[in-house]
Amino acid sequence: MALESEVQSILSRIQTQQNEMLYQLVLWSAINSGTSNLAGLRHLGELVLAELRTISDDAQAIPVSPHLIVDEHGDLKERFIGDVLFGVRRGDAPKQVILSIHLDTVYPVESPFQKVKQEGDTLYGPGVADAKGGLVVLLWALKAFEDYVEATGNSNLGWKVILNSDEEIGSPASREIFANHCDGFDFGLLFEPCLPNGNLVGQRKGSGNFEIVVRGQAAHAGREFHKGRNAIVAAAQVAQKLNDLNGRWKDTTLNIAKIDGGGPTNVVPDTAVVRFNVRYPAAEIENAISETIDRIVEETGDGITLIKHGGFFAPPKPMTEKYETLLKNAQENGKTLGLELSWESTGGVCDGNRLAAMGVPNIDTMGVCGGNIHSPQEYMHCESLVERTQLTFLTLITLAEDFRQA
Repeated sequence: MALESEVQSILSRIQTQQNEMLYQLVLWSAINSGTSNLAGLRHLGELVLAELRTISDDAQAIPVSPHLIVDEHGDLKERFIGDVLFGVRRGDAPKQVILSIHLDTVYPVESPFQKVKQEGDTLYGPGVADAKGGLVVLLWALKAFEDYVEATGNSNLGWKVILNSDEEIGSPASREIFANHCDGFDFGLLFEPCLPNGNLVGQRKGSGNFEIVVRGQAAHAGREFHKGRNAIVAAAQVAQKLNDLNGRWKDTTLNIAKIDGGGPTNVVPDTAVVRFNVRYPAAEIENAISETIDRIVEETGDGITLIKHGGFFAPPKPMTEKYETLLKNAQENGKTLGLELSWESTGGVCDGNRLAAMGVPNIDTMGVCGGNIHSPQEYMHCESLVERTQLTFLTLITLAEDFRQA
């Protein structure tokens, strides 16, 4: 009973902390942290790291290597990425959990969507749901959990926090960080926003980003048109062939997102870049998809060369027995708080896909309730800060032992 009393006391305390959490979220959302805004990410990272150090045995910022991207001319160039933040507590505990979310947003520094405003229980602003709201939940839930550990002496559960700065572009630089630091962990909690109806995400599709660079031959469009080899036309043909693959594999989509290239109308264009995304439901069809794309690349015309870049970066996240058990754990804790939680499949991907591929069962939508993410109408329900912090706190306790709130 004493244990139940302590948990109830902390839950009640979280209830009184909504304004503090909201204030912190407003400050952090007002800092532009678009993936390419390294200064903004550095500023935000310093504030978050200061908070993380108050509860960690060790907390630090780790630089990551730049990654290569294909520019609009079809050339490879380096793209620099912000630091990854780490925090560790009780690294030798018998059970270990990874908690993670990203610092970056989809809004570049020049985006007109910069201001944060509140209307009743709704907060509007860049990243309030995806995923700075989740970042606030993560930190305040850990503070509550550490209060619980101090009060009860229960040190069964250790944790590691990983906060990356490139998730919105597929975590190209931080993937290696996850691979090197998450092996052997028992569970994972990630703080992407939950679905607008409050539900969690169950299965996720896999995803791949690709570029096909098309090289042709430039020529004067009037005098020597016949000498030209039009890269734009070839790129359009490639795009059509890729689009025709939709329906080839069940629940698999190829989205032709962009074609770069072209110039003055009196020049036959010699370069184009086709950029596309693949979403697929099962790992076993990945090779078939890749081989089919390769065959399209090999079907070059006279004077045209094609080069493929990119690949699959997030494997599908299937529903496993351990994953379902973890979801049911959160569902039961939700009932304690008066929340009716279920889970749904989605085509979206996140770092939870990567953890699942490493054998770490994880719930990746422990963050706040909101919607219209990746748009200037992004919003969050303010009361969900408390609800999701309480839910995470209870979930951490039940991961540490079989205790259930009565």
